[in-house]
Amino acid sequence: MLEFSADEEIHLLDPGAGIGLLTAAVAQYAETSCGHRTIAATCYELESAFQADLHETLAGLRNVVATVEPTDFIEHTVRLLCAGEKPNYTHAILNPPYKKINTNSVHRFLMRKLGLETSNLYTCFLACTIALCKPGAQIVGIVPRSFMNGLYFKPFRYWLLDRVAITHLHVFDRRDQAFSDDKVLQENIILRMIVGGKQGEVAVSTSSDPSLADLRQRQCSFFELVTPGDEECFIHVPTLGSQAHHGLPGFALREIGIDVCTGPVVDFRLREHLRMQSEAGTVPLLYASHFASGQIEWPKEGRKPNAIVRNAETEKWLMPRGCYVILRRLSAKEEKRRIVAYLLDEGSLPEASVGFENHLNVIHRNRQGLPVAVARGLVAYLNSQAVDDYFRTFSGHTQVNATDLRRLRYPSLEQLEQALP
Repeated sequence: MLEFSADEEIHLLDPGAGIGLLTAAVAQYAETSCGHRTIAATCYELESAFQADLHETLAGLRNVVATVEPTDFIEHTVRLLCAGEKPNYTHAILNPPYKKINTNSVHRFLMRKLGLETSNLYTCFLACTIALCKPGAQIVGIVPRSFMNGLYFKPFRYWLLDRVAITHLHVFDRRDQAFSDDKVLQENIILRMIVGGKQGEVAVSTSSDPSLADLRQRQCSFFELVTPGDEECFIHVPTLGSQAHHGLPGFALREIGIDVCTGPVVDFRLREHLRMQSEAGTVPLLYASHFASGQIEWPKEGRKPNAIVRNAETEKWLMPRGCYVILRRLSAKEEKRRIVAYLLDEGSLPEASVGFENHLNVIHRNRQGLPVAVARGLVAYLNSQAVDDYFRTFSGHTQVNATDLRRLRYPSLEQLEQALP
């Protein structure tokens, strides 16, 4: 994905270089595409266990003059920029570390100096890379797809799209194939960007695994990736060969008088009120484990409680018995669909109230049950192929959040009621 013009000096940045394989790949490609031009490479690698191999790799590249920085890339970047260092890299390639960072971490504080609030090391690495690259520089990164949607990454999406033009987006169809050796289940993408570039069409490609043997690609309007006027600034991946990228017709949940919430019961905060089995004074407590293979099983033998004491302390976390549509926030690995909806019928539980644990999404009306026909229609709709296809255009992980469900479009109440005989 990197291009080299005939007369430019090549200054390559490889943050989190590991043993130097990405820099080696760039060096090999540059040698075949633009001859024996020298690449000035800077490789950041903090892990001491990689240092010897990194130096050995770089020493074997005849067209590379390399500098190894055995220091924290984020900290060093902020220090350079605060000292007035001008961005000078023309190319960058990276496969950054993936790790959540808490609100009070040093890295979170450092990123605020760059005007960015973000929650993962990989977005910190991307942001620092962009900040160190000159206008027109090309950046190619192998990164998780999680920044493309969700509330936590919203500030980063705004920050990113204000500074780069996305020119190519590659997706692996199978999340368990691309990085199977490392058991990475987060969907990863390859992203090519131009710093300070004018946003135009984006090449979107897909393959089932890293061999790229079944590569498919087409040019897409940027508006297929980011819907104009979308305050969340979600970045969609147009599904090649389908119409999913055009979106779903219909209404937002709240437009049809329905809403969704995460299960109100956070079990570790109410631990003293939980019971393994139902007893006098308790009501059913439902976990994600109670929903599997299209069925609801309660009570269920296992490690999770089946009941919660109903009293003054727990009452506000309970919901009245009714007909609800339930979705697990994390889909099981063996399931082919991201969204799997279950119907919780009013008659399936014995008590007047029910507790929903926090790893469930609950579709309700004013925190009460839905009309049965509407609930059945919602289950059929959410379990449809069209919804699954569309959901995959903006979600690359196994998590299904209430925010994601709110941004879907749904049939009208009348259509939902008539969906099933």
